Amino acid sequence: MNRTLSRLAFVRRAFANNHGRQNAFAQVWPAFASSFSPELRTHMNVENHNAHNVMVNDPGYRATVVNPAARAVNWPTAITPQQFHALIGQDFSIRTADEVCNDFTAISSYAGGRDYRLADSVYDGLRDRLVAVLPQMTDEQLLSVLVLIPLWDTKDAKDPAYLRLWSEFDRQCIERHRRWTLNKLLLFMDHWYFMKLSRLSNFVWMGVRKLARKPSRLTPKQLVQMMFYANTSRKFLPTLPMYDIEQEICSYYNDFNIKELGIMSLGFFKTQTPIRNQELVKNLYNSVIKDIENINSIELAAFLKIFRYCSKHQHADYMYKLMDALKNKVDEVKLVCCVHMALLGTNLLIKHEDLLKKISQRIVGEISLARIKDLERITLALTMLNYNPQTTPCIFKMVVNELQSDTRNIEFEEHTRCYIYTLSYLAVNNIYPKDCISKALKIETLNKCFGKRLSRFNISRDIVSLNNSVLIECPDYSGSLLPDKLKESCNEHLAWHIPTSSTMAKLGTNDKNFIKLYMELLSLFKNESSYLHVCYPLPHHPKSDILFCIDTNGKPVAIPETMKNRTVFNDFQKPPELGKWFAVMALVRNSVLYYSNEYNGLTSCKIRQLKKLGYEPILFTVKELGTERDFKTLLSDKLKSHGITFN
Repeated sequence: MNRTLSRLAFVRRAFANNHGRQNAFAQVWPAFASSFSPELRTHMNVENHNAHNVMVNDPGYRATVVNPAARAVNWPTAITPQQFHALIGQDFSIRTADEVCNDFTAISSYAGGRDYRLADSVYDGLRDRLVAVLPQMTDEQLLSVLVLIPLWDTKDAKDPAYLRLWSEFDRQCIERHRRWTLNKLLLFMDHWYFMKLSRLSNFVWMGVRKLARKPSRLTPKQLVQMMFYANTSRKFLPTLPMYDIEQEICSYYNDFNIKELGIMSLGFFKTQTPIRNQELVKNLYNSVIKDIENINSIELAAFLKIFRYCSKHQHADYMYKLMDALKNKVDEVKLVCCVHMALLGTNLLIKHEDLLKKISQRIVGEISLARIKDLERITLALTMLNYNPQTTPCIFKMVVNELQSDTRNIEFEEHTRCYIYTLSYLAVNNIYPKDCISKALKIETLNKCFGKRLSRFNISRDIVSLNNSVLIECPDYSGSLLPDKLKESCNEHLAWHIPTSSTMAKLGTNDKNFIKLYMELLSLFKNESSYLHVCYPLPHHPKSDILFCIDTNGKPVAIPETMKNRTVFNDFQKPPELGKWFAVMALVRNSVLYYSNEYNGLTSCKIRQLKKLGYEPILFTVKELGTERDFKTLLSDKLKSHGITFN
């Protein structure tokens, strides 16, 4: 350790002797990395750490990134404890910028590895003087100070004492960056990444903005680095020329290796910036499929995220081809990457059964290692795609066992929403662990997730769905539920859209289809609206339905006024025994899985729950609703298939 600290103690001398920035960093960071990388890994995002290592190991970034693993050289002995205490006890107010820089180097070399807090009052004089002389320091001196900050315990970036110091660093970088070369700008931004302050630094954000405004002047390496800092700062203005950035990436595409493409993909995803250039998305698919054996878990997860986020139906074939390739990676990658594989097809509703089954079986085998967040996501994927992988043992039962396990209590406290949402997805699959549901729907639990003042504006649809589904499908349930007034308010809030008038402004395709269906049904019922009722028998499902009843003679029955007066049903009681009840469902495109005629999980759940209440569902797909000719014939045939005829 002493040898390590001695190398750090005289980094300032490296600059003074004109060894240059890179030589100084090469001498400082190897010892730092070997001594403190476990702590760094604890506080640094694993994805960012992996992406930064890609740049560190590429000679093309040598001038603009900090290299923790550079070749070490011998340095003189570090200061002694007596020298350290003498330094921190001196009167810093009379020290010059050069002297403060040297003092901070020596003190930092001693403090490194001892968990000394830079914000402690014993260093007040040193910090105050640093803030005072920073404007007088050269760029090289400023850099030599920044390189030492990670040696301290600076976990609380918002501690007022530390905040004042790094805010002055930030201000100095902002004031100076306009006269810096692009490489120098990138190098300073990299030091802010190592200080774990990228997200809080205005300088890093301004640096990203400066680089992104004119992407045509950036080299391929600078483009990659710019996207990396956009990721770490989590900021990307919508006013920036994203089209131009994507065009530059496309023009340099063959200059990027697969790992650099992964860094840029992560940048787009983390800043919630969709890739609009669909040719670029297609090229990324081809590159990942081609080089999939050379992509590690973290990089693959980054690609899967951006594919799920940006893919359109025109990429469906590429996605399915990638899913074929992913089957051989399931046993090689980390468990969290497997979860992202399962989620890949959820936006486009593409189900690859072989891949999902293999992923599910692995999760079953390692379920104790899965986070509750992973359990939520795999349950969501299987639910959306309406797939039971038939694992041994059953994955849904295993998820329930984990939710019921006492070993998950800490996770329940820390990730309560994940816990509740997992139960909501299980309910869609007609799985109801009543003890867990009662725990989840307690007012105290909901207060923890949504605040003390619960209302229809902050309770999510998933919570309402879980509550209503229990009322419909678990008559013997006696646990916690939403209070009646809150339940009714939430139902009214969710079930507000009744598309029966063609005069409504800005009608979408789904509304036009619904109105078309309603009007044709109305004509079959001799334009007698009393036979039809557009309402929400299941308000937790997003679309309204058309109810009607046929008596034993096959004639329509007028719907009672008690039902006609309500558009939202809250009691979930069976309808009056007037005959056979039907619920006509106008499906939207996402109601049906891609490449198949299967319904998604939510649609299947709605069908099941309507039947539970006593309605026979009659479904019309988007393709059927889009029929221009002979729609009336199609409608009549559909009704006849359900035993309904009109004389």
